[in-house]
Amino acid sequence: MRKWISGIVLCAMLLTLAAGAQAAGVTLRTLTPFADMDFAAQAYMDILTAWEEETGNIVEDYSGLMDETWMAMMADMVNAGEADVVVLPVGSGLDGAQLVPVADILAASPDCGMKAFPAMAEADGAQLLSPVRLNWEALYVNLDVLTTLGLDAPATFDELVALAGNLSGQGVLPVANALCDWPEIVLDCAALAGAPESEYGGQASLDGAKDVLTQLAAAGAFGPDPANMTDADCMTAFIDGAAAMRFDGDDLALAIPAERAASVMVISLPPADGQMRTKIAGTPDIGIGITRACWQDDARREAALSLVAALTKPESAMQLQSAGQSMLGASIAGLTAAAADCTGLLYDANPDGFDAWAQQTVNAALGM
Repeated sequence: MRKWISGIVLCAMLLTLAAGAQAAGVTLRTLTPFADMDFAAQAYMDILTAWEEETGNIVEDYSGLMDETWMAMMADMVNAGEADVVVLPVGSGLDGAQLVPVADILAASPDCGMKAFPAMAEADGAQLLSPVRLNWEALYVNLDVLTTLGLDAPATFDELVALAGNLSGQGVLPVANALCDWPEIVLDCAALAGAPESEYGGQASLDGAKDVLTQLAAAGAFGPDPANMTDADCMTAFIDGAAAMRFDGDDLALAIPAERAASVMVISLPPADGQMRTKIAGTPDIGIGITRACWQDDARREAALSLVAALTKPESAMQLQSAGQSMLGASIAGLTAAAADCTGLLYDANPDGFDAWAQQTVNAALGM
């Protein structure tokens, strides 16, 4: 049985299951935001259906828009011991009395697919959710633009600078970002590339971002007249395949036309020092957790661990985190799967002085 909640509307949807599976299977109650207009809603339902068919278990799903009504229902079900697996944002109001800490789950089942992300910690420091979807920022690459010119995607920072100069010399816009209009994401990525990830948000990463931006601008990465470009025009240029690369967040993936998704990939900005980064620029969005009531029931616990594994395996990550089965989707799944944590955002680390610093950094890089 799947029950969908949207606002105050409850719609019961019954699925036809084999009688034998109903008799032998465990019933799990799940609550997630994968419903209504969420791009992953159908993929999520497909994953559940496949898992039910494989295991003989049953999912009673209460997915819906995360409004006040749904959040209240979620809390009531968790408190009443009527929920098993939940997908929620950090800070949902639940605590360790209601959800099992990720560390405890991993200790009992290291291969369940959950990950320990310090950035997912609640206000009291406890991590109750394992990341399912991240608000990431990275470098998008139009591979077809590069292939037409006989060029490859950059694997190192030096290659990126050289590529920018090569493209600029051939009259192709290397990086479609308007620094004077919307530089935040560029600066976030540059800060991670320009200093060790442990320094992110501190002065070392601010200085590193300035160095990275200066080198890219000097190579012509942002076009011949970056001071007079709008970011809307830059985004259009990238989506249309008129530019080679663009720094952007996860939202852009949903704007890439399906016919172009096979030619676009996402990569972390190669670090200037050549040392691999384990964090991804950005913040967590939502994570998956297992309730205490579920954990205390042996059969439900084992079924929940199996379902979590099904929802976090690479194929599922591609469907729930990205833009489907494509080059773009595969690269996003790889980007997020490889991440050990999120960096946060420069603005959040420096809210009082960020705007002034960003303007100074951009002006200096562009020689203004």
